[in-house]
Amino acid sequence: MQIIRSAKDLETFLQQFEEINFVPTMGNLHAGHLSLVSEANRYHGITLVSIFVNPLQFAPNEDLDIYPRTEKQDLKELEKINCDVVFCPKPDFAKGVKKLHANPDLSKKLCGISRPHFFHGIVSILNHFFQLINPKNVFFGLKDYQQYLIVKDFLTKSNLKTNIHGVPIVRESDGLAMSSRNNLLTPDQRLIAAKLSAILRDTAQEAKIKNLEYLRVEGIKKLEEFNFKVDYFSFCNSRTLEEIDEFEANTLLAVAVNLEGVRLIDNFLIQ
Repeated sequence: MQIIRSAKDLETFLQQFEEINFVPTMGNLHAGHLSLVSEANRYHGITLVSIFVNPLQFAPNEDLDIYPRTEKQDLKELEKINCDVVFCPKPDFAKGVKKLHANPDLSKKLCGISRPHFFHGIVSILNHFFQLINPKNVFFGLKDYQQYLIVKDFLTKSNLKTNIHGVPIVRESDGLAMSSRNNLLTPDQRLIAAKLSAILRDTAQEAKIKNLEYLRVEGIKKLEEFNFKVDYFSFCNSRTLEEIDEFEANTLLAVAVNLEGVRLIDNFLIQ
């Protein structure tokens, strides 16, 4: 496995390959990330993983400084599953990046309401990566469903010939969606965090037969009983993220909460 730290060296290295399967990450890898790499390995060409904590997607009051960084362990895990090359750029990789704006029809909903800068920062850094790497395929976890839709929209409207693949959520044995931020939870908080997916799952099972507004109110009430601060609890169209009043095929139930300073998101696609 090759480990590359400069954009110039990566550009030189990639000249010998026609098809590149790209998995962008911020490191602190878990089984969810590794499932993306395993999926990328199924495609013809080489698998490239980036590890870069993108400062453009954090507001000044957010957790950039404490975001978990575990590069040494990450590299060991990637080598185990036959990743071909890892790009670990220096912090100044984001310097001078062309600032782009995500599609407002998608980015001003859900996470974009409380984090208005967030998706612009993601699209800007991804475009920077895409221009350098020119991947044939790129892979995203569907835990970040809104991010997946926004990047898909960006690629559709760009001149990049990159295919995007959404990979299903990987969960802990108790149902909690895997996330690097889970490592910030204390043992007691971790037990409470498992209630999030349980409440979502129960709500999703009732969505076809009960009033959605009633379920939304009840869902928020249940979460607040466990001391979650609810950012949003939304039933929405899975293509447009528009809020819906009545159940429809492929309804997305999406939620974001804060548990004593740790932000958690999850979703269920109700088919």
